[in-house]
Amino acid sequence: MKYRAKFTLLFTVFIDLLGFGIVIPILPLYAKNISDNPSPWMVGINEWFSFSNPGAFWAGLAMVSYTLMQFIATPILGRWSDKIGRRPLLYISLMGSALGYLVLGLTMRYEWVIAARILDGLTGGNIAVAQAAMADISTPEDRSKSLGMMGAAFGMGFVLGPALAGILSGSSWGNWLLGMHGIHLPFIVASVMSLTASVSVLFFLPETLSEENRKKTNSTKRGHALLQVLKRPQMPTLIAISLLTVTGFGMFEGSFSLMANERFGFGQREVGYLFGVVGLLIAIYQGAMVRIVSALISEQKLLVLGLTFLIIAFICLPVAPLYWPFYLCIIPAAWGSGMNNTSTFALASKLTPPEDQGSLFGALGAVQSLGRILGPAIGTLAFAQYGYRMPFHIAVGFIVLALAAALFLLSDSLNDSNKSQHP
Repeated sequence: MKYRAKFTLLFTVFIDLLGFGIVIPILPLYAKNISDNPSPWMVGINEWFSFSNPGAFWAGLAMVSYTLMQFIATPILGRWSDKIGRRPLLYISLMGSALGYLVLGLTMRYEWVIAARILDGLTGGNIAVAQAAMADISTPEDRSKSLGMMGAAFGMGFVLGPALAGILSGSSWGNWLLGMHGIHLPFIVASVMSLTASVSVLFFLPETLSEENRKKTNSTKRGHALLQVLKRPQMPTLIAISLLTVTGFGMFEGSFSLMANERFGFGQREVGYLFGVVGLLIAIYQGAMVRIVSALISEQKLLVLGLTFLIIAFICLPVAPLYWPFYLCIIPAAWGSGMNNTSTFALASKLTPPEDQGSLFGALGAVQSLGRILGPAIGTLAFAQYGYRMPFHIAVGFIVLALAAALFLLSDSLNDSNKSQHP
């Protein structure tokens, strides 16, 4: 049962992230094109704020609406998964994504674009619930490896999804099969991907949370998931590390393509290849290397190492004079991100009882959603005002703060270990 559940979870995450990877690269352009035929209320907002590029504003709103709703909903979905089980919540989340993508593929009105993104965000707890399910069926010793495998499935979806989006967008299949322009076809395919993942959950995934642990959750005190998580020892530090790191990495994600274009003249194709390489490197680390590395050093030390890699990458990227050192700087950025994500989730999971795993991953998902709102917003604003180097300088500051917190966590852990050995 355990192996079938793990395989189903990995398959579900890969298929779902493949659909997500299809949508993300083309959604801003899609939303911008639709907003070129604005409704009267949109015209009023454009005139009121005198936007120099109104399409960029509406494209950004389509992106932020999803992340904001996910920030609100993910802790709630995670906590509910602790009460009624992982399987029903995962199924509902995937069906919400399928419906949201379908609406995107069928609409030509901006209002429906926003409605679709809000729906997808409100039901967007699939990754948090899947992580909790994986933690349910993993021993504390194997948790880093199991979550690393899930990270590899996550990364491969991001590697293949953008490439598939480019193929589908330029395809005539949509007109031949569905009577629609090629720009709509990726969203329809993404909807089918999420629907496929939901079917796999419905028919092949057994419930991973035992009835006993559900009863424990129902008998414990209620409250907001994040507040409950923060009450546990060392969790405020881990939450702060996660928020600082995701915000810093979000500045990299928001500014990287702009910097590559300004410095080296990279277009969408070259930037797409680079992001594919980043995803592939993360997948390689989380799928294969994490097993070796986690057996050699503790999660606390791995967290410190990952943050150090990110600092090195963010210092080097904006000053690399040639192509090849620029490419080399991508390696510590990708592996640093992989190390940080795996070790943070593994440490947090070990500090949390089985009946609260859903609340934990929901809270972490919400914190990371907040970081993905703040990071790109700060990074692109700094880029516009001060040039391509400033977002990376600010990102280094955020990661240095995260590293200081991680070193505090490591010293605290070493002190506890010494006390247990020498009572």
